[in-house]
Amino acid sequence: MKVLLINSDYGPDYLADLVNYYFISNRYEVYTNHRLDFMFNDFKNKSDLYGKGFTLYGKLESSLKSSVSVLTKEEILDSVKNYDLIIFTSIQRNFKNNSLKSSFFNPIKKTNPNKDIYVIDGEDHQLVDEDIASKSKYFKRELIEKYKSKASPISFCFPENELHSERIEIKDKTQLLAPMDPRFLNSYIYDEQGYYEQYSKSIFGTTIKKAGWDCMRHYEILSVNTLLFFPGIEDKPKLTMINFPSKLQIEINKLFKKLILNEQNVDTLEQIRSRYYTKNRFLGGIKRVSIKLSKINILENNMNKLEKLNLEFQNWFIVEGLTSSYDKLFK
Repeated sequence: MKVLLINSDYGPDYLADLVNYYFISNRYEVYTNHRLDFMFNDFKNKSDLYGKGFTLYGKLESSLKSSVSVLTKEEILDSVKNYDLIIFTSIQRNFKNNSLKSSFFNPIKKTNPNKDIYVIDGEDHQLVDEDIASKSKYFKRELIEKYKSKASPISFCFPENELHSERIEIKDKTQLLAPMDPRFLNSYIYDEQGYYEQYSKSIFGTTIKKAGWDCMRHYEILSVNTLLFFPGIEDKPKLTMINFPSKLQIEINKLFKKLILNEQNVDTLEQIRSRYYTKNRFLGGIKRVSIKLSKINILENNMNKLEKLNLEFQNWFIVEGLTSSYDKLFK
């Protein structure tokens, strides 16, 4: 299959880059106006990229560059009929300081009005270019009801070939909550290895809506067999992250709050004893304490439920959260 990817040179852009990763890693015959060299493992200064270049960048074998043919604008316009798929990976951005709409989309559509064109809009805002949407198959990441007749939903995912082979089971993890928290800038202290290690050994990792609802962090946490704590998920628009299991996440949030906030987690043995004073303080106290201590380990008592919820989420992640989920969009 011959695929034409029209890229912006203003990046990185996670969604556009994930689409490039999908086609290149699956060894399609790729043609483009702009090769994303930061995707390949011979790229220097990866840490200067957005998100320090974690997860997605500098991962593809440099030998795969030979499968990506870079064409001039004139060559692209002359060869439009030759491609099985034409995809604008970041339609609201520019190439060489000109909008992709004016420099590529309009000329292609003018000379090939019946050619199907896929258009991807991965911006954090919720606006859709309605003119382009009327002339293409338009996919919007932060999609809302207002545009449901004009665009289809699309989400981030985790690059399948980058999954870590070693996964710590929930029962074997050593901390309840990962120290990395996007709500606090002073927690942004890790290199890529440390970033994944602190999530990997945690039962929960915090994630939130930032500029947009969809975020690579969701998928990075799930990739190491760790549950999300996702405050505010109940406010997510229905068509954004449309396949995300929100009801399951709300249940997980409730359990997390129970684990971390329940007063039983902060009781000391002496506090328990003092609450249950009896005439026979020693014997009565021991009895009361033993009953109370059987309830005090909230985490252990909820382990089966944690493992069940995690299994449900991991099953979703394998089907909907990896780059293979793009198969049904582009095939």
